[in-house]
This record gives sequence, C-alpha cells and structure tokens, in this order.
Amino acid sequence: MVIKNERILDIAAEVLARRPDATLQTIADSAGISRTTIFNRYPTRGDLIEALAMDTVARIGAVMQRVPTSMDDDVDVALLAVTVALMPLASRTIFLRLHVDTHDVLETHWIDAVTPLAVYIATLQAHGRLRQDHPYRWLTASYIGLLFAAWDEIESGEIGPVQAARLITQTWLAGAEYAG
Repeated sequence: MVIKNERILDIAAEVLARRPDATLQTIADSAGISRTTIFNRYPTRGDLIEALAMDTVARIGAVMQRVPTSMDDDVDVALLAVTVALMPLASRTIFLRLHVDTHDVLETHWIDAVTPLAVYIATLQAHGRLRQDHPYRWLTASYIGLLFAAWDEIESGEIGPVQAARLITQTWLAGAEYAG
C-alpha cells in the first residue's frame, strides 16, 4: 500500500489537534503505517510539524486564490463560496495555533496566502462597496479572526461547517457595512 504524504499530514493534523503531545509513533499508528514509513518522510517530530504547517498555509492560500479579482460577482455570494471552501481546514488550523511558533518563513507564506483577500477587500473599499472608515488590513484581520473562531466552534462540535460559513459571512459583511 502506498501512503501519500497528504494522508499522513491529514491524520497528523487530526491527531495533533486532539493530542498536542502525540508522538510520531502515535501518528503512524493512527495512519495505519509503520514507524519506519513516517520516519523516512519526517525524521523528526519538528520536521513533520513544519511540513504540516506549510501544507496548511498552502491549502488556505489555494482557497484564497478563489477570491474574485473583479467587481462583477456579488460580494456576499463570492465571500460565502470562499468561506465554505475554508471550513474543512478546521483541524489543521487548530494544529497551527497549538504547535507553530511564528517564524519568518511561515509568516511570509501566510501573508502570501491571505493577500488575495486583502486585495479584494481594498478593491471593494475603493469602489465604495465596503465601509471606508476602517483600514483594509483591519477588515481582512477581522474576517480571518471570524474564521478561526468558527474553526474552533466546528472542532468543538458546536456548529457545523455550513452554518459556520454562513455566520462568518453574515457577521463580517454586517460589520463591513456591505449593502448588497
């Protein structure tokens, strides 16, 4: 059986979100692979954590690439679609906050990942479609904050991904004074 790195990283995120002290052996057991297989790919726990962090940010960035680049789309529809696509990353984001110390490389990738959203928000402001009395960086950060809050609620079982995406979108657009 061929085990793909993606599957190992998915299982590692789930395990580490529940048990932050989990060992590589525990992760290998959860993935149904041998200790040797995981050690061949990730010689240390730190290597696995770094790979998982980078993969998580890359996945967030891939979804953020779906943010519209034009003003043709309805903002609420476009933002909801992006938000729905981000919801499955809940356990990975829990992992990020529990395990990853901010370092320059990850921070640079994070900035790159969320830049499409920041540009979209700034463009919406420039076209008078969002409130202009708040900096675009604040509006971007508030959306991301709502994402993390929703991911926490999803992981705790309080709300489902569809409800979370709807709540994020409605709450953020109300605060940004979007009139659709």
